[in-house]
Amino acid sequence: MVKSYDRYEQDACFGVIGGTSNILWLPPAPTQSNKSVGRAVSGGLEEILIWDIKTGELLTRLKDGLTPGASNAPTSSPPATVVAIAFHEPTNIMAAGHNDGSIKVWDLTSGSVMVTFQGHRSTISALKFDRTGTRVISGSADASIIMWDLVGEEGLFKLKGHKSQITGIAFLSEDPGSKQDDEFEDYVVSVSKDGLIKLWDTSSKQCIETHLAHSGECWSLGVNPLQDMLITCGSKDQVKVWELNLSNDEGEKLTCKGEFEKQSKQRCLEISFTQLKDSSNTYDAFFLQNADRTTEIFRVRSPEEIKKGIAKRAKRLSEKGLEEDEILQSIKESEISMLITPFAVLRTISKIKSCVWVKSSRKKMDLLLSLTNNSIEYHSIALPEQVKKAQIGELHSVKVHSIDHKGHRTDIRSMDLSEDNHLLATASNGELKVWNTKTENVLRTFTLESGYALCCKFLPGGTLVAVGFKSGDLELYDLASSSLVDRVERAHENSSVLLNGKADDNRSAIWSMDLTPDGKTLITGGNDKRVKFWNIKVSQELVAGTANTVSTLKLVHTQTLELGEEVLCVRVSPDSRLLAVSLLNNNVQVVFMDSLKLFLTLYGHKLPVLSIDISYDSKIIITSSADKNIKIWGLDFGDCHRSIFGHQDSIMNVRFIPDSHNFFSSGKDGMIKYWDGDKFQCIQKLPAHQSEVWALCVSRSGTFVVSTSHDHSIRIWSATNDQVFLEEEREKEMDELYENEVLESLEAVDTKGGKADDEDDEQTDGVEKVSKQTTETLKAGEKLMEALDIGTEDLDASEAYELQLQQFKSKKPGVMNPQKPTPHSILLAFGMSGSEYVLHTMTKIRSAHIEDALLVMPFSYTLKLLRFMEIWTNRENITKNLVNLQLICKVLFFVVRTNANELVNQRDAKIKAHLMKVKQQLRDELSKASNQLGYNTQGLKFKRTQWKLHHETEFIDEAEQREHEEKKAVKRSFATV
Repeated sequence: MVKSYDRYEQDACFGVIGGTSNILWLPPAPTQSNKSVGRAVSGGLEEILIWDIKTGELLTRLKDGLTPGASNAPTSSPPATVVAIAFHEPTNIMAAGHNDGSIKVWDLTSGSVMVTFQGHRSTISALKFDRTGTRVISGSADASIIMWDLVGEEGLFKLKGHKSQITGIAFLSEDPGSKQDDEFEDYVVSVSKDGLIKLWDTSSKQCIETHLAHSGECWSLGVNPLQDMLITCGSKDQVKVWELNLSNDEGEKLTCKGEFEKQSKQRCLEISFTQLKDSSNTYDAFFLQNADRTTEIFRVRSPEEIKKGIAKRAKRLSEKGLEEDEILQSIKESEISMLITPFAVLRTISKIKSCVWVKSSRKKMDLLLSLTNNSIEYHSIALPEQVKKAQIGELHSVKVHSIDHKGHRTDIRSMDLSEDNHLLATASNGELKVWNTKTENVLRTFTLESGYALCCKFLPGGTLVAVGFKSGDLELYDLASSSLVDRVERAHENSSVLLNGKADDNRSAIWSMDLTPDGKTLITGGNDKRVKFWNIKVSQELVAGTANTVSTLKLVHTQTLELGEEVLCVRVSPDSRLLAVSLLNNNVQVVFMDSLKLFLTLYGHKLPVLSIDISYDSKIIITSSADKNIKIWGLDFGDCHRSIFGHQDSIMNVRFIPDSHNFFSSGKDGMIKYWDGDKFQCIQKLPAHQSEVWALCVSRSGTFVVSTSHDHSIRIWSATNDQVFLEEEREKEMDELYENEVLESLEAVDTKGGKADDEDDEQTDGVEKVSKQTTETLKAGEKLMEALDIGTEDLDASEAYELQLQQFKSKKPGVMNPQKPTPHSILLAFGMSGSEYVLHTMTKIRSAHIEDALLVMPFSYTLKLLRFMEIWTNRENITKNLVNLQLICKVLFFVVRTNANELVNQRDAKIKAHLMKVKQQLRDELSKASNQLGYNTQGLKFKRTQWKLHHETEFIDEAEQREHEEKKAVKRSFATV
């Protein structure tokens, strides 16, 4: 009988706060309180996380796609992470760009994906909505820019001209102050790491201006609200100011005004404008978010201020005796310093990943920041009464709110589950957190004074946690009282290594700890070449200043095992008979627990063993090493049963499932694998982590496994009722490999074609159709071809029947009464004719995939499709197909355009007659639809003017009106007698 195994699927993912993408500020949701400061949105790996800034609670978790580990989920690659997000407030929709080049558009009201776009071949680097919310423009690391239509659900065009990653993009309009939101912007400006800034005309789909923005890379772009000024930043401290006037002639729309230097020498990653208001005026301000721990804020001076400044400077220079030409030259040189003035500098404790303005009151300006240490901060800067009088250094930012409770600041290096599987302890550099595995909430957070934690262990009862440190200290924490119970300084001390006469703190690390099955002894192994045994005992201590005593728990050192090499891992067998110790010399020594005498030495690994585990029956020991191999040994004689090449990088952990010889392994390649320890076969691959998996632990019941990674995520994998069969899993892996190879070959053909074009005309900027072959488009093409086969068969049978019936009715000799043909079983099930079924299949294909699906079809199927086009557009069917007329026209035009050469070279009168007939039928219907649409549009415009006349009134101030009339009145020079 074929053996089956329980399938493990991802049940929960938590611990990520700041995430992988830029951060956005959203106004408070209707369910939030009036005093709320809004919501923060960040990309949490493959999910989008929406946080309440004030309370630090996670409000919404948006996720789409297959659950990692599920039967239909991929086995080789983790889910695509969110790397860029954009929000359109009026429509409440959000676009999320992923690192595989896909874009998903979310409706935040329903929390569902509206449309998915596939077009880029690399990660998304820039994403923006237009003001109508119907178009999205995206820039990618593949140096292309694509305009997406959300209504038509398709890519409109791809702009190619940049030679490197797009770093900034913005929509521009000739009339930015226009009240009409339904007008499209006509221009797009983009910057790239190739150092160029390009201005594109979206109506003609051409690049109309190209300028060298910076001699090196150009990293960011910002446009002011009036769209007459533009800021770009280079790779160091150079910031350029550009003047923008779209009404000028081509070549003069974008002009460089000058440049200035910012304080930080690090590159600037983000530029954004806002408006500051005080009692007298409104000012433009912008921030430059650097790749370090600073964000610099600058203010743009008003024309009145500049005028006064120029007058003062001219007066001062003329007093010094300078000529008029010299004065003009000096004023021209200092134009940028007079226009832009430093306002404030915001500093944080960690590097800033992303920054965004928050809409706030007049007396302060607020910023929301996402930091690289997995936290979000909300800063506020109080504004003076007169903004223009503020001096640099006077304004300081205050951290008002922070979201950092539900995650660690640094990588989690160790984790352990309590006996009842309800609590999870995670330890990192300076922090220990205890989580509830059911609710995924943090119950306790301890600040670790001893520094970098390398291992932790729950003691029996689930209220005490022992933590081992890189400095060699050993600490015991009590969860009930949230306090440090005991601390053993220098529990492991490598006195043999001295630096400047002092023992080096980092050379006495406790690398591993384990608990004996009876729970009475804690065993620790460090790089002081010793394994130490500790008993947990209750001792009576005097309370200072009194005669009273209080009971406290203490770790008492009872025994030491001296070894010849540094210890990396220790593990006690479940029967308490043996202790396995892995050493830095690549060997594993197995000693007797009672006498500490050597029993076995396991040789074979080429690099140090990083993890050990022993099966429930104490018969098998597994070891994983930095040499990427897992070895399975017998504990009777120390014989190696099998050596498995397990991962693509160092294998950090191996853990047996209780009461079984099956085990899990995790490595630096980000993969978790489930193995059969008796058959030595991989049961399941679980790709979900984006980088190195540092720690792994299995529940006492074996129903779930917890893993944590360098990407800050903690994932819980639960056993399901679904069964895994090894043959099916191998077939699935082979299918996935084949699909990936097919897509790679198709992409290679596309890119070769593109390169050939570029070689002919290397310097020109071009526009292309948006297309990318995916498994979905290939399947859609196959479905359409299958439908065409069924439809053609039905059509041929119907035509043959009609002909025979006609002949029979005309009483032609020898013609029998024909039998009506039986339709295909699928047509019977749907209750459709062949032509209706083909149209139904076509409407089911996503609008964005239809062109790529049609490209897959051979020419013979194109001719079949043209035959159906004629049926869909004839007089009998056109009225019921009116809804799909746009789709029919789109498919027809694409098919004719892509197969034009073949159609011409056929020289077939029948094909020509087909096309002419379709053309005539479509033109007649489209002219009717056009007239009807025009009539309706004019009618609605008339209704709007009528509504405005009756419902809108204009308020006129009488005093202002009188003043205006008096100014216009003709003044008489003499009195009339």
